[in-house]
Amino acid sequence: MTDPSPSSASYGSTGLVRVQASTVRVREAFVAERFGDDAVKKLHSAATPALREMLEAPDPRGGWVDFELFIEANTLMDRLFGKGDLSLVWESGRFAASHNVGVWKSFVMKRMPPSMLMSLSAGLWSQHYDGGRLSTRTSGSTGLVVSISDFPKPHRCHCLAIGGWMRGTLELGPRRNIVVQELSCRVQGAGSCDFRLGWE
Repeated sequence: MTDPSPSSASYGSTGLVRVQASTVRVREAFVAERFGDDAVKKLHSAATPALREMLEAPDPRGGWVDFELFIEANTLMDRLFGKGDLSLVWESGRFAASHNVGVWKSFVMKRMPPSMLMSLSAGLWSQHYDGGRLSTRTSGSTGLVVSISDFPKPHRCHCLAIGGWMRGTLELGPRRNIVVQELSCRVQGAGSCDFRLGWE
């Protein structure tokens, strides 16, 4: 899947796999909210020229950017402000689930069954990533298994960011005892990246 539009961003493009620029920028928003403006300046200072250019653009462009910028933003954020174990990547994913959701979208998401939420997310996957696919299947009476398959360049940051996002999405509604458990990962040799979601 490709987007030939000349308006698409091209920061550090290698053509391997791309994500939407907003998916990268939300990590900057997470750093600002969690650690403050000085931390954002530190993030910019430590970034590669390509990532810094994207984050500091006076009129931020949308469109596709290199997946490597997503990986850099996450790993850099975790190294500078976390423990270096990528746990902060999971937390930034949780943050992304509710960032700029808006009143009406939040209202709908809080009342929509998780199975429908994840099914819709699977349908919208190609609007955020130009490779791979997200799929869901039921697990027991109230659970789901969500799988990321055929992603061209799997990375632990991506798995953890998606896992955190799923957790944050479930937390938007009136649910208790939420569990997002990683079952398998392609980086570790599995055929797909699978998560089990449970709630009450």
